[in-house]
Amino acid sequence: MSNFIHSTPIVILAGGSASRFNGRDKGEILIGGKRIIDIILERLQCKTEQLIISGHHDYGLNALIISDEINGPKGPVGGIYSTWKYFRNKSSSNLIGFFTLPIDVPNPPMNFLEKMYSNSTSNISAVGTQKHPAHGWWRMEDLDSVFNNLSFDGSISLNRLAILVGANLVSWSKNKYFINLNKQSDLDEYLENT
Repeated sequence: MSNFIHSTPIVILAGGSASRFNGRDKGEILIGGKRIIDIILERLQCKTEQLIISGHHDYGLNALIISDEINGPKGPVGGIYSTWKYFRNKSSSNLIGFFTLPIDVPNPPMNFLEKMYSNSTSNISAVGTQKHPAHGWWRMEDLDSVFNNLSFDGSISLNRLAILVGANLVSWSKNKYFINLNKQSDLDEYLENT
């Protein structure tokens, strides 16, 4: 499994405008003197040869940048769609799937990659009944069945995408892994409690 994980892309969903953070790039926000992007990669022990940033720049990490397709869905699903399309357009790609994590959740579980992977289903994270679909494992085959047959007149939510691909829920015991820093008050509260 570790060889597989080492060659499987990890996609950091970082394409938002951070309007609730006054346009401040969430990946560059410092917590304990470290950028959020670096904290996430440390927690994952950066077990990949293929780090992908679904966003505007690579944070100096020499990561592949995949920007959202203009005619694709909006929001985080746009990042998943654009990554799927990038690999589908590579004739040499036999990629099984890829992991996603959002840029604004600095505390993913350290065993996230090992626990999320499945060769038979796409998976999203959950704590109790609370779903965290940005923390996912997306199989190309499952995404094929949706993206090849879906028109993008509007937006599609991550929860809806998870339903359409038949994603299973992977349960985690602690909600602390999924604290989302959407705005300054979230960051202030997070810093106060850590």
